[in-house]
Amino acid sequence: MKIDTFKYFFLDALKNLKRNGTLTIFSVFTVSATIFIVGLFLIYLLSVNKNSATIFINNKGMIIIFRWLEIAVFIILPIISLFLIVNAFKMAMFPRRKEINIMKLVGATNWFIRWPFIIEGVVIGIVGAFGGNLSLFFIYSFIYTKVMEFTPELSLVQPAFITNTMLLPFTIVGAFIGPVASIIALKKILKCVVWEN
Repeated sequence: MKIDTFKYFFLDALKNLKRNGTLTIFSVFTVSATIFIVGLFLIYLLSVNKNSATIFINNKGMIIIFRWLEIAVFIILPIISLFLIVNAFKMAMFPRRKEINIMKLVGATNWFIRWPFIIEGVVIGIVGAFGGNLSLFFIYSFIYTKVMEFTPELSLVQPAFITNTMLLPFTIVGAFIGPVASIIALKKILKCVVWEN
């Protein structure tokens, strides 16, 4: 792709993000909430794993059940998260279906139409992941200090783990899941080439 073409797509994506401010904020919030929930669950699992000897004293069956529960949740949670994010992106693209239809009628290829949405997805995903991680850090720090006041014998994950270890992977996931959700959400709109009144 040429630099001028990428610059056009990037500026178009930024213009669309600004023009559809409410839906952009809603999409960012959806990504942020999803990252927050996944991060909170991950911290919970790490904390339970650290304290499993204390929690499940002499109960090997409960440890096995807990391990299978972890696997099941890690399979189901990303699917639900992607579904929520795709629906948020569909809501953001629905008002622009006539604009997409016009572009298709004048001969724009599907990928020419997709690129601004993919760039929007990257921006929304990164901002949402950063916001989710930041809110997770502050809320978990508050919970951590309160729990440590009452039960200092527990071994919990340190709040610095969120910023030092989880921030980069979650940002990469956000940068990946945004464009994927955008491509999935655009699929149905791009199939339609009939003018709607």
